[in-house]
Amino acid sequence: MRTSCALLIATLLLSALIENAQTGGKEEDEALPYTQEEVIFSNKEVTLAGALTLPQTPGPHPAVVLLHGSGPLNRDQEAFGMKPFWIIADHLTRKGVAVLRYDSRGVGGSSGAAYQYTISDVSDDALAAIRYLKTRNDINPHQIGLCGQSQGGAVAPLAASRSADVAFLICLAGLGLRGEEAHIVQMTSIARADGASEREIEELVEDLKRIISLIRGGTNVAEIRPVITTMLKNQLVSMSPKSEKQLSTSDEAVNSHIECVVSLYNSPWFRYFIDYDPKPALKLVDCPVLLLFGGLDTQVPMEMHSVAMVDALKEGGNDDYTLTTIPKANHQFQRALTGSPSEYMQLEKEFVAGFLQYVSDWILERVDVVN
Repeated sequence: MRTSCALLIATLLLSALIENAQTGGKEEDEALPYTQEEVIFSNKEVTLAGALTLPQTPGPHPAVVLLHGSGPLNRDQEAFGMKPFWIIADHLTRKGVAVLRYDSRGVGGSSGAAYQYTISDVSDDALAAIRYLKTRNDINPHQIGLCGQSQGGAVAPLAASRSADVAFLICLAGLGLRGEEAHIVQMTSIARADGASEREIEELVEDLKRIISLIRGGTNVAEIRPVITTMLKNQLVSMSPKSEKQLSTSDEAVNSHIECVVSLYNSPWFRYFIDYDPKPALKLVDCPVLLLFGGLDTQVPMEMHSVAMVDALKEGGNDDYTLTTIPKANHQFQRALTGSPSEYMQLEKEFVAGFLQYVSDWILERVDVVN
């Protein structure tokens, strides 16, 4: 049996694990040197709920909208015991920048359902957030930027390509490759970090390409399920002891894993994602852009994605970009050992040293903070 199955399941279930790892949408009350408001705004029929943190200075304030990675995530992008968006919002607001973060569709106070949307849909959510901020007297309407992580790093440029209201972009582990290629690169990169052999990786790629081909061909869920079921059950028979510890292999658990994988692959989000190419949107971006990557990121490897993003910006005539890599950081911008998602739970629940300061310094060079 091929141990690539454990890698396949573990990676595909990352979003489900993130959902299960959440422990709440709000930080405990404490004395903070800024104001936090609960806010609600809408994009057509979808209602989005979040929190807006505002400096105590008079304003009007520059602002940043935080955009999630993929999966059902609350406003703090809470996963594996860490609340990265709360940490970013807290840091930037203390520096004089207002921050809006919100629950993704189907989570917390937001309507809709997880994965029942496309990247295009959530880019419109981001623009709805900007429109809301522009209605406020305490926000500078000309200095509102987007900061997206992972999928959010593809959503942000798409939103900016559709509106002149975006003053600047920050793409944290943003995507430069077309969806199918990005997915396969992610899976194989994680596999190598977890010790898979090149033969196992080749087999993993074959499996992924077969499934994607079925999806792209319009195969319905009834036909996809037996293909995935047969593949995963056959592979699970000889799962390695290390992988077995990380993933329950009882019949009930296996069936649950299969249904989760089938649901993800059959979702509108994934069907749209595999053919989504971020480069056309990047070519239309004409505002300042920060591209920030982790040197140990196995989910969005810097080497391939950064080149594609920079090439697209240059082709569109935008030379106002900054490309930076933090050597020891993973996809979450934590200090890491291998960068594999399998070690996320064991890492310190904080950003790697210098990450927050670098982001805030870059922003403050481009906005006006009223003291």
